[in-house]
Order: sequence, then C-alpha cells, then structure tokens
Amino acid sequence: MLQAFKKLVDTTNPTIEQFDKNIVKIYKHLNIDSSTSFTSQKINDTLYAQIRSALETTPNNETIPKVNVRKLADELVYRFVLFDEDPIPYVKVLRVIQDSCRTDGTAFPSQKDKNRWTQAISNAKDFLIFSPSIFAITSTSIRSDYSKTYEVAISVKILMSKGCEIDIVNSDIVIKSGLEKVVGKISEDIKEYGGLALAKSLFSHLVKLSKYSPVYERYMLSREVNFMSTSQKPQIPYGYLLNMAVRYPFEAVCTKNDQKRLDDIIELSVALCNGAYGVQEYNAWAFHFQTPESIIKFCTNIALWDSIYSIPQGRPGLALEVNKELYDWLGNADFKDIFGFTLDELLAVSTAIFEIADDGNGPVTIYYSEVKKKVKNIDKEIVLRILKFLSHKKDVNQNLKLPSDYTDIDFFLLPLLKLGETKFLLMDKSWCAPAFYEVMATKIRDSKYPDFDKKIGKALEMLVNRRFGNKGITYHYGVYRVDGKDGECDIVIESDKSIILIELKKKVLTRKSKSGLDVNIILDLAGSLLDAQCQSGRTEIILREKGEIDLIDENGDVHKLEYKKRKIERVALTQLDFGGFQDRAIINQFLRVLTTHSFKTYSSDEAIIKKFNKLEEKRQLWLEQYDKLVTLDSGFTHFPFFNCWFLNLPQLLEVIELSTNNDTFCKLFLNTKHVHTGSLDFYQEFQNALRLRTAKLA
Repeated sequence: MLQAFKKLVDTTNPTIEQFDKNIVKIYKHLNIDSSTSFTSQKINDTLYAQIRSALETTPNNETIPKVNVRKLADELVYRFVLFDEDPIPYVKVLRVIQDSCRTDGTAFPSQKDKNRWTQAISNAKDFLIFSPSIFAITSTSIRSDYSKTYEVAISVKILMSKGCEIDIVNSDIVIKSGLEKVVGKISEDIKEYGGLALAKSLFSHLVKLSKYSPVYERYMLSREVNFMSTSQKPQIPYGYLLNMAVRYPFEAVCTKNDQKRLDDIIELSVALCNGAYGVQEYNAWAFHFQTPESIIKFCTNIALWDSIYSIPQGRPGLALEVNKELYDWLGNADFKDIFGFTLDELLAVSTAIFEIADDGNGPVTIYYSEVKKKVKNIDKEIVLRILKFLSHKKDVNQNLKLPSDYTDIDFFLLPLLKLGETKFLLMDKSWCAPAFYEVMATKIRDSKYPDFDKKIGKALEMLVNRRFGNKGITYHYGVYRVDGKDGECDIVIESDKSIILIELKKKVLTRKSKSGLDVNIILDLAGSLLDAQCQSGRTEIILREKGEIDLIDENGDVHKLEYKKRKIERVALTQLDFGGFQDRAIINQFLRVLTTHSFKTYSSDEAIIKKFNKLEEKRQLWLEQYDKLVTLDSGFTHFPFFNCWFLNLPQLLEVIELSTNNDTFCKLFLNTKHVHTGSLDFYQEFQNALRLRTAKLA
C-alpha cells in the first residue's frame, strides 16, 4: 500500500506552483469568489474542501479504513530509521490529507481509484506550496512529531543488531525470527547478575525516583505521557524484569562489571518490549477517540502494558484485613480442616512477615526463627507449616520467555519463595501483598467447599458495607419490582446532589487476557464492566422515569430511593485489579463502541461462541438503554457514559478511608471525574486530584 501511495505522490504535480503565491491568480485558478476580500484562509479552506470532495466515499465505492492510511506515516518513519529512506515529501502530503478529512467518516476510497487520489494529492501539494509552514517537518524534527513510532523503530534497530529479522506488513513491523535469542541473552545476563540483585536494584531505583508512595504503600508504575509527547522515552519494563528476576532468587558474586551488566539487561529488555510490542503510548490523546476498527488492538495494548511494565500491588495491612473479613464465615473447624491451622494463626504469621519487611522496599529474607519470636503463642510446627503453605515449593516462572507470556507466570499465586528448610524470601511487601489473598482462595476452591463463590460474594458485600458504616456513611441495598420487572441494587450511596449506584462483580481479568488475547479481554470486560453497567443502567432509567424506587433489603425493610433530579453515578466494582481498564477514559471508549458495533469471534469452540452470543444479547440491552437515556436527557448524547465508573475494591476503600459522611464521600469520589492525565492509574489520578483540591482550598 505504501509503495502505491509513494508512486502517486511522485507522479502527481501541484497546480499553483507557477503563480508564485499570487493570491489574485490563485483565487482565479481555484474559482474562489473574490467579490468581498482576498484571504489566505479562503485558499486553504478551498483546498481542504477539494481534498474532502475527492476522497468522499459512496455506498458503491470500494474503500479502505482511514486508520490504514494513517499507518502509512508510521511505516514511512520506520523505513527512515531502519533503512534511511526519505519520508519527508510523503509524510507532508499525508498530514494535509489527514487533517483535511479528520472529521469525515472512517474510510477513504480504495487506492484503485487513482483519479480521486491523484486529485487529493495534487490539492495537498498545492496546500504545501501555499502554506509551507503549517506542516513543516524535517528529518531532524521527525522524532518530535512521531515520537512513539520513532522510538519503536530505534528499539527494532537494536533488536536487528542482535540478530532479529524483521518485515513490514500492512505498515506494522513483524519480527520474523531472533526474539528467542534476545530473550535467552536477557535471561542469561540476569542469571549471572543474580535475580535477587536485579530486583533490589530495580526497587531501589524506583524509590530514588520517588516512584514509591508511602501514602498508598505502592509503586507508581504508571504510563508516562503528556499532551505533547516530545520528552517521553521508552519506559523500563519493570513487570517483565521482576518476573524474570524471581527465576533466579540469589545474588551473584560481585564483579567490577556489575553496573555494565545491569545497564545491558535494562537496555536490551527495553528494546525487546518496546520493539516487539510497542504498547507504550507517549501522548495522552492516544487514550481518546478510538474507533471500532482500532478498539480491539487498543484493548490488547492496555492489557499488555500492564503485564509488561507494571506489577500487581496492594497494601500489606489491607490484604490481611480483607482476608479476615472475607473468610470469617468459614468456621474454625472447617478452616482448620482445609488448611491445617486456624485463620487467626495464619493472619498472625502473615502479620509477622510484614512487620519484618516493614523497614524497607524490595526483597527481604524471612527466617523462621524471627517469625517464631513474634508469634510465641503459636506452636512452632504450626508456624513452619504456615510459612511453607505461603511458599512456592519449586522454582517459579520457569516457562516465562517472551514478555507477553503471562499465562506462564505463577509467581503471583504465593507470596513467598522457599530458599531453605527455615529460610524464605518475600520479594517485596507491596508486590506480594495480593498473593496472601490468592493463596487462600486457591486452597478453598481446590477443597471443593460448597457455594464458595456465592459466600465470597456475600462476604465482599458485607465488607464494603461495614467500611461504609465505620465511616458514618449511610447506604442502602435491596431488590425492587417495577412494572413487573425485577431489579437489584448492591449498594446505593446518597447525598444532596448525587446518587452513587455500586454493583459488585467477582469476575477477574484472567491470565489469558493479561497475555493480550483479545477474545478473553472482551469476555472479561463483558462479564464485569458491561454486566454491572447494564444492571445500574436499568436502575437509572427507572429513577428518571418514575422518580423513585422502593428498595427492599433482606430483612424486608423498605427504603424509598428518590431521584430528585440528582446526578447519578454508576460504578462497576470488582474485587481484584483490572489495571488500565479501570480508567474512565478507557471504559468510555469501550462502552461507546458497543453502541454501534458487535464483537464476533472466529473460534469454533462452542463455549466461546455461546459466550459471544450472550455478549451480543447484553450489547442489545446496552443499546436499548442508551437510546432510552437519550430520550430522557438531551445532554446525554454529548457526554454519554460520563457517569460510568470501573473500580476495584482497594480503590474504593481508599475513598472510604478519607470520608466522614455521605457528602464527603461523594465529593471525594467525584474528585477525579473531570481530571485525566493519561497515567491510567487510579492512585496517581486520585493523588493529583487531592493535591489540586487542597491547593484550591488554600
């Protein structure tokens, strides 16, 4: 496609070159009405209009998606960096065409229609002659205009120097061979350097960069973007490197070349992840204005970035609190029968582990003798049994090779590594905190305990309700029946100005999704975000239509939920993290696409086909709700789904912790509604919003 476009550009001539920018002559040449005035803008507008007219499509036209034409600029930059091919004349023409047609449809005529393209290119060249400064670009400035593409090409060039062979297919770089060799080199270097030493270096580096937040007890591993993108560089793939590091949980003998080896590991891993995947965005605008043609790739990139560049994290203390509250329903006898010790004993040993690790960041050696001193009332055999229960019994992540191989990561299933009979390793308190829940849930599921998921769901609701109650936040929940149709609200929070509807979902983002498998990503989002939003959407419509709903709780008590023209916020709440998908800008893209397009699958698996058929049923319901809301609120079409949220439990608990009543909760909750920096990280966005709020109050 690129070669055909370049040939057209090379063989198409401008039409105004001979007029030497004489406005009067150009007006006459372009048949512009000169009865009122002569302006440069009128000439530019006319040329833009002629480009749009030339590239206008009709139902009978063979077309190509606009996104394919936009990608030609990427290929031109790739070829400039990799093969020193001059991109400038072609990039300039493309930029004029893209800018003139940016609001008109999603497709262009096929390149087979040479007359149309020749006319458009000729007008674009006229524009560049008349207004050369608007799209001025040089080989030295091309990086600032195409920062992501340029940096990906630089990374690919490094991979090529390491033996990788590449091809460019449909304007995308395809690495045909050699990645195994690069991965092998990284793995060998980490082994020689020592995985433990690498982990210590990485966590220390993050602390020095002030990337660790004592307030949230987590590392701020977020997207580094701005609205100009000129200063961004490829990020370090902390997730991939740390998951590789745990394969070799030891420190190698120090040598004078250690710093160079560390630098080489980081440089090559950056090139591997950036060049082979290219999922890092440099400009915050990339998280907006997605099209149905781009949404699947967009979601895949979100999932892969989280897996490659970030790590799961949690507050250590909160992880244990949640475990206690979620498993209180399991009696001591049943718990001990399943685990071999009591819940209180497990929590006491876990607390001791975090106390030992509390003084620093990164890997900490946990000795049985130290733990035993802190839990003197627990039998020593029980203490050792618990430590072993919390530990991997064999080497971890041994099948991990490519950065996208998240299905081959098993480190997150258990919080400790067993180094000896009484010696254990906690890689990092924040990184390992979520595993304290994972190990318990896995054990109970494996025991085939009856109705486990149902009991966990109920326990989760009660946990949230208790947290609200502890902070003086009144809430309601219950079922309702309106016009013969049944509905349910998991949690409703009210203030004078707002109604917040929270629907809880146990669906998790699976390891297949985290590996970038688009089918699984779509189904996981449908089973969490879409399900919850459809549920709360039904409640919103009834409130707007009827003005009130009678909520009946499990005790038969009735609460009259009244609309009163208040703002309605709809929250899909998951227990575990969905990463960048729980950003408002991202879910808005996904929910918008569902109003116009269906998701299909090429799979022949009957189970997957059935799930996609069910997804289409949900999508039809979603579309019905959208159409209904448009009739109920004329402003809804301008900002649809602006009241839709997607959060996880720890994120919600952060808001609750700072609240003192319903009003403060609603104000804090809405803090980030009108702020978006492109980090796709709740904690960073929430922290920024709090700082802005504090500054405003000051």
